[in-house]
Formats: sequence, structure tokens, C-alpha cells
Amino acid sequence: MPVRLNLHGMVQGVCCRYYCSLYAQYFQIHGAASNLFDGTVEVLLDCDDSQRINQYCLALQTNPQNYMFYGKINHIDKQKYSGTISGDYQF
Repeated sequence: MPVRLNLHGMVQGVCCRYYCSLYAQYFQIHGAASNLFDGTVEVLLDCDDSQRINQYCLALQTNPQNYMFYGKINHIDKQKYSGTISGDYQF
């Protein structure tokens, strides 16, 4: 089932959506990311593998591949999602 992530921290204006796409490619997950008006980033993932999603979330927070990222993700809210996977940055 698709998942909705809400990324909190310094996540807008710091290449966060691109950073999310790099780790999505690394974990072979398709999805989309959008900046929200409240200063967070929403990431929608089309993935049924909860272990892979958890690894993805951990990688976003710890950046083990040392991808270029100018921000910091302090917290990730995760919930099931039943809508279409769309956003202003598709991967």
C-alpha cells in the first residue's frame, strides 16, 4: 500500500525533493515530493515493502550515501495513503 511521509525540519529551499528522489532511486522506489505551505515536504511512495520504506526513512535522516543535501530532516511522520501518487517533483 502506498505511504505518505511528511518531512519536518529544514526541508524547503535546500534541495530536499531532489535528495528524496536520489534515495528513492537507491532503494528502487517510485513516488513524488511536494513542498507544503506549512514548511514541510510531503513524499508519496508507491511501495508495499514496509522494510524498504523504513530503510528509506532512516537513510533520509542519516544520509549514509553522503548525497548533497543542504537541509536537515528532524522528524518523519508516516501514514498509509490511498490516493494517487502525484506531486510537483516526480521520481
